[in-house]
Amino acid sequence: MRRWAALALFAGTALFTGSAHALPPPASLPRGPCDPPWTVDPNTGKKAFKPECVSTPETAVAASLTAKAEEDESPTCEQAFIEHVYKATKPSVVRITRPDGALGTGFVFFSRKNVLTALHVVDLGRDVRVEFPGGKRTTAEVVAVDEEHDLALLELADASDAQPLTPRANVAVGVPILAIGNPYGDLPRISRELEGLLNFSVSQGIVSAKSDAFIQTDAALSPGNSGGPMLTCDGQVVGVADRLLESRIGFGVPITHAVKLTQSIGKRKYRGTWTERDGAIGIAWQIDTSTYFGPYLGGSIVGFDRFALTSRIGILFAGKQDTNEPVVDRSVRRIFGEFLLSYRMLLFPYSFPTYFSLGGGVLGTFDRGSETRLGATLDPPGCPAGSNCTAKLAASTTSIRGVASSRSSRLCSISAPSRPAMRSRST
Repeated sequence: MRRWAALALFAGTALFTGSAHALPPPASLPRGPCDPPWTVDPNTGKKAFKPECVSTPETAVAASLTAKAEEDESPTCEQAFIEHVYKATKPSVVRITRPDGALGTGFVFFSRKNVLTALHVVDLGRDVRVEFPGGKRTTAEVVAVDEEHDLALLELADASDAQPLTPRANVAVGVPILAIGNPYGDLPRISRELEGLLNFSVSQGIVSAKSDAFIQTDAALSPGNSGGPMLTCDGQVVGVADRLLESRIGFGVPITHAVKLTQSIGKRKYRGTWTERDGAIGIAWQIDTSTYFGPYLGGSIVGFDRFALTSRIGILFAGKQDTNEPVVDRSVRRIFGEFLLSYRMLLFPYSFPTYFSLGGGVLGTFDRGSETRLGATLDPPGCPAGSNCTAKLAASTTSIRGVASSRSSRLCSISAPSRPAMRSRST
């Protein structure tokens, strides 16, 4: 009988039906005050969207897509703008909780029934729970994704009362910005001292640098901020909080990519993705003719939060065990590799998320080492029976090389999910 066990330190598809939203092409926009939907400053030549022309999501998106990219703009910041912008935009910011317990941030965008967030916040391919600052809760499903820029647009089960936030196409380096989100937003549940803090909190910084892919900022971003709005002092969104660089420098995705994403609503169902999960360094042991014990490395690739391909590789060591056989020393090294395919079931979502996995696979081993045994010999060698011979103990060493084997392997496990909340990059 073979028994396997491991003690590991872990490092960390519902089919969606989205309703299609047809966006009118620029040529079909109604003639009148919103044609074109921007004004041109006669002194600088810069364009600015007319307030009355961004009152509807369709017009705002069409205007954003047809407007020519202009030079950097620096909105005028009044005193106490942080307080004013926070009060005006907070009702449109939401807390997103995944069924596996991880959380992030989002905000109402495009329409009262849509929420924009970072894709890695909702990449399980399952519905998520959305909570507004006033306590209202509803569910949402993914209706459009931009994997290249890590963006996702959700559709709420119930339309919100909050106004969609307005996008700003350009912002200058050095302009003050605010970030609203839920950094470490699950801590207040376990610490009364933090009750009323962290969730829907605001931090301030500036635009430190920018490119087509990212806006760099020194505003404090932490796990839980992912998907939250990065706002200028006039309350418009310039970016979506996305990742960190060694916990000191934050990056957001420019909102222009989200404006383009609205054209993809309902075009395809999002079932999730394949991601690396549950990387582990652990201790494994096996019991057969000897007891083997040693370290291993392992990890899984999980698809759609339901299917897992798990592999482990390690080296085990076996020594002398209690036996009636005349073995005085035994040193064997066993290299092993294991490959498993399993199906993951999520139990008790949100409240006490737990994964129950069932699967099977193949286990292969390769042994090398030596074994020393005691034996009785006659002295002198070849002494005939009945002669004056002396019995003598002698040790013989046998090499163990290349004893390879493979066998089926079974998996039945219960594990707590890892909870990624913000991507990180380190140099």
